[in-house]
Parts: sequence; C-alpha cells; structure tokens
Amino acid sequence: MMPTNSFIAVFFFSFSMAIGAVLTPGPVTTAIISQSPRLGWITGLLVSIGHALIELVIVVFITLGLSNILGAPSVQNVIAVLGGLLLLYMGGTMLIGAAKGEMVLPQEDGTKEKLSYGRLLTLGVVTSISNPFWYAWWMTVAAVYLLEAKTVGWVIVAGFYFGHISADFVWNLLLSTVIGSGKKMMTNKVYTALISLCAGYLIFLAFRFLVAGYQGIAG
Repeated sequence: MMPTNSFIAVFFFSFSMAIGAVLTPGPVTTAIISQSPRLGWITGLLVSIGHALIELVIVVFITLGLSNILGAPSVQNVIAVLGGLLLLYMGGTMLIGAAKGEMVLPQEDGTKEKLSYGRLLTLGVVTSISNPFWYAWWMTVAAVYLLEAKTVGWVIVAGFYFGHISADFVWNLLLSTVIGSGKKMMTNKVYTALISLCAGYLIFLAFRFLVAGYQGIAG
C-alpha cells in the first residue's frame, strides 16, 4: 500500500497523506492565526515542534509497544477497514464543507492574549492529545503504514515520521509567516481549493484501505 523502496519515496507519500489533515481548520490553526500577528513566523515553528514531539512518542509506542498486537493479520484487516472508514469520513466531510463554503480560515481575534513561547510549544502537544481524531488516525491509518515500514527497516519508519511532521511544519510556518507579515495572500478561495484537492486524495486512500481490508477478511 505504501512505497517502501526508499526513505525519499516514503517521505513524500507520508507528506502528501498528512497535508490534508493539517489544512483542515481546528484549534491549532485558530491559535496560529490569533498569535502570528504578534509573534510572526515563530508561532508556527513552536506549535509544530510541540506537535512533532508528541507524535514521536506515539510512533515509538506503536512500532515497539503495540507491534505484536497490531501486527496480527486479523487485526491488520480490521484496522484497514476502520482506517478506510476514518479517511472516508475525513475526506467526505472536508469535501462537503468546501462545497458549502464552510471550509474557511478562522478570523484573527484581537482580544486573545499574547502567548509565551513555552505556551505555544505546549499548545502543539495539548491540541494533539486532546483530539480524539488524532488517536483514531494513529491507531488505524498510521499504524498500518508504520508496521509495514517496520518490516523494511527503521529508515523507512523514519521516512514516514519525518514526512508526516514536515506537512505540519510547512503549513504552520507558511500560515504564520503570511499572517505575521500582514499580507492577505492566503484567501479563502485558495484555501478551499487546497482543502478540496486534499479531500479527494484522502477519499482515494480510503478506498484503497477498504479494498485491502475486505480482501484480507474475505481471504
């Protein structure tokens, strides 16, 4: 399901899959938009570092702590189906939201207090572990890819991890830099187009997961 022939191939595959979830508006996006006018590009950097640290923990946990349980063929088939349904829900929700004009960037709130660098770093961690979809994604979709990567080697696991967190860094830094500069280059029209494109890709991956899971269960 995933190209495991090289670090670079896995890196870009993981990046392309993660960027859709990163673009979806949520607590992190709101925090970046509210704080970037005060702190600039470093807002996106610090939030991304906090997010990357907690994701490193769960990557190690899955590949070492849960590898024997999640690696069983029957469990893998169930996880593939659940992961496919999750991706289908994510992609479908994004696509419907974009069609209705609901997928727009949050507005800057000038009443919010200026956060310290330490609190921005912590925000990246807190917004991750407090999000049920974060756990669901890592324990289904990501778990399938991580265990597949582990069979090849730790270099491939690293490629998946760094590709995934790079999507966070690229988007969060771009957003905080643009907002911090006071420019309006990221319009809602451009943002909606990006959301729609990523939603289509997630739906494509969803069907690949569902087919793989069905074939495994059907034998």
